[in-house]
Amino acid sequence: MKTMLGVFILGLSLQIQAADRSGNYAIWGLGQKSCFRYLKERSAAEDGPYKSYVMGYLTAYNAMTPETYSISRDMNLDDIMVWLDDYCDANQMHGMESSMLEFIGTHYEKRFRTPPSSIGR
Repeated sequence: MKTMLGVFILGLSLQIQAADRSGNYAIWGLGQKSCFRYLKERSAAEDGPYKSYVMGYLTAYNAMTPETYSISRDMNLDDIMVWLDDYCDANQMHGMESSMLEFIGTHYEKRFRTPPSSIGR
Protein backbone atom coordinates (compact mmCIF):
# COMPACT_ATOMS: atom_id res chain seq x y z
CA MET A 1 0.00 0.00 0.00
CA LYS A 2 2.83 2.39 0.88
CA THR A 3 4.48 1.75 -2.49
CA MET A 4 1.28 2.55 -4.39
CA LEU A 5 0.88 5.80 -2.44
CA GLY A 6 4.48 6.75 -3.24
CA VAL A 7 3.95 6.07 -6.94
CA PHE A 8 0.76 8.15 -6.89
CA ILE A 9 2.48 11.10 -5.19
CA LEU A 10 5.44 10.83 -7.56
CA GLY A 11 3.04 10.82 -10.51
CA LEU A 12 1.38 14.00 -9.25
CA SER A 13 4.69 15.77 -8.89
CA LEU A 14 5.99 14.99 -12.40
CA GLN A 15 5.33 17.38 -15.26
CA ILE A 16 3.72 15.09 -17.84
CA GLN A 17 2.11 16.19 -21.08
CA ALA A 18 -1.49 15.07 -20.82
CA ALA A 19 -2.01 14.42 -24.55
CA ASP A 20 -0.46 12.52 -27.42
CA ARG A 21 2.64 13.78 -29.22
CA SER A 22 0.51 15.94 -31.49
CA GLY A 23 -1.33 17.55 -28.55
CA ASN A 24 -4.55 15.60 -29.12
CA TYR A 25 -6.61 13.87 -26.45
CA ALA A 26 -10.03 12.24 -26.17
CA ILE A 27 -12.86 14.42 -24.92
CA TRP A 28 -15.66 12.60 -23.13
CA GLY A 29 -19.25 13.38 -22.26
CA LEU A 30 -20.56 16.92 -22.29
CA GLY A 31 -17.13 18.26 -23.14
CA GLN A 32 -17.94 17.28 -26.72
CA LYS A 33 -21.09 19.42 -26.84
CA SER A 34 -21.03 22.83 -28.51
CA CYS A 35 -21.63 26.13 -26.80
CA PHE A 36 -24.69 26.49 -29.02
CA ARG A 37 -26.13 23.28 -27.56
CA TYR A 38 -25.19 24.37 -24.03
CA LEU A 39 -27.04 27.69 -24.44
CA LYS A 40 -30.08 25.94 -25.88
CA GLU A 41 -30.27 23.46 -23.00
CA ARG A 42 -29.51 26.12 -20.40
CA SER A 43 -32.35 28.31 -21.66
CA ALA A 44 -34.68 25.31 -21.37
CA ALA A 45 -33.56 24.80 -17.73
CA GLU A 46 -31.91 21.50 -18.71
CA ASP A 47 -28.49 22.54 -17.47
CA GLY A 48 -28.09 20.20 -14.49
CA PRO A 49 -25.72 17.87 -16.34
CA TYR A 50 -23.63 20.87 -17.46
CA LYS A 51 -23.35 22.08 -13.87
CA SER A 52 -22.14 18.63 -12.83
CA TYR A 53 -19.64 18.63 -15.72
CA VAL A 54 -18.27 22.04 -14.70
CA MET A 55 -17.94 21.04 -11.04
CA GLY A 56 -16.18 17.78 -11.93
CA TYR A 57 -13.88 19.48 -14.46
CA LEU A 58 -12.83 22.20 -12.03
CA THR A 59 -12.43 19.77 -9.13
CA ALA A 60 -10.13 17.60 -11.25
CA TYR A 61 -8.18 20.67 -12.36
CA ASN A 62 -7.77 21.86 -8.77
CA ALA A 63 -6.62 18.41 -7.67
CA MET A 64 -4.11 17.92 -10.48
CA THR A 65 -2.59 21.40 -10.86
CA PRO A 66 0.34 22.38 -8.65
CA GLU A 67 -0.14 25.41 -6.42
CA THR A 68 -3.86 25.49 -7.09
CA TYR A 69 -6.47 25.34 -4.36
CA SER A 70 -9.28 26.85 -6.46
CA ILE A 71 -9.00 27.94 -10.08
CA SER A 72 -12.34 29.75 -9.73
CA ARG A 73 -11.14 31.61 -6.65
CA ASP A 74 -14.25 32.73 -4.77
CA MET A 75 -16.70 32.40 -7.67
CA ASN A 76 -19.66 30.17 -6.93
CA LEU A 77 -21.24 27.81 -9.46
CA ASP A 78 -23.81 30.40 -10.56
CA ASP A 79 -21.01 32.92 -11.25
CA ILE A 80 -19.14 30.35 -13.33
CA MET A 81 -22.25 29.44 -15.30
CA VAL A 82 -22.87 33.13 -16.08
CA TRP A 83 -19.26 33.39 -17.28
CA LEU A 84 -19.89 30.37 -19.52
CA ASP A 85 -23.14 31.92 -20.78
CA ASP A 86 -21.26 35.03 -21.88
CA TYR A 87 -18.35 33.09 -23.37
CA CYS A 88 -20.61 30.67 -25.22
CA ASP A 89 -22.84 33.42 -26.52
CA ALA A 90 -19.78 34.92 -28.23
CA ASN A 91 -18.30 31.54 -29.29
CA GLN A 92 -21.22 29.26 -30.15
CA MET A 93 -19.17 26.88 -32.30
CA HIS A 94 -16.68 26.14 -29.51
CA GLY A 95 -17.02 22.98 -27.48
CA MET A 96 -17.61 22.89 -23.74
CA GLU A 97 -14.17 21.45 -23.11
CA SER A 98 -12.48 24.31 -24.94
CA SER A 99 -14.73 26.73 -23.05
CA MET A 100 -13.48 25.29 -19.78
CA LEU A 101 -9.89 25.65 -20.97
CA GLU A 102 -10.62 29.30 -21.74
CA PHE A 103 -12.10 29.74 -18.26
CA ILE A 104 -8.95 28.26 -16.74
CA GLY A 105 -6.67 30.41 -18.87
CA THR A 106 -8.61 33.53 -17.95
CA HIS A 107 -8.59 32.78 -14.22
CA TYR A 108 -5.22 31.08 -13.73
CA GLU A 109 -3.25 34.07 -12.45
CA LYS A 110 -6.01 35.01 -9.98
CA ARG A 111 -6.53 31.47 -8.61
CA PHE A 112 -6.34 30.67 -4.92
CA ARG A 113 -3.02 28.92 -4.42
CA THR A 114 -3.89 27.98 -0.85
CA PRO A 115 -7.18 27.89 1.04
CA PRO A 116 -8.37 31.32 2.15
CA SER A 117 -7.83 31.83 5.87
CA SER A 118 -11.57 31.44 6.46
CA ILE A 119 -11.49 27.89 5.07
CA GLY A 120 -9.62 25.17 6.87
CA ARG A 121 -9.34 21.44 6.88
